[in-house]
Amino acid sequence: MTSAQDIAGWMVDRIRTEGRLSQEQAVQEIPETFGPEWVRTLENGHTAISKEVLAEFRKAHGGTVQWDRDRRFWSVKG
Repeated sequence: MTSAQDIAGWMVDRIRTEGRLSQEQAVQEIPETFGPEWVRTLENGHTAISKEVLAEFRKAHGGTVQWDRDRRFWSVKG
């Protein structure tokens, strides 16, 4: 069974191998790869990554990933 830690690890691996991961790409691929229960629909109708996955993601990358708020993607810090 898939856990939030599994998805967080997948996100970190994607960022490290590809250099970055967009939020749009993540919310599209997470339900396709791991199941729809790992994303949520916000009040504005947009899809977002579950809070549980995001919490595990922050632990998994340990500050080595940065978020670009304007362009809405994560990349390797540095």
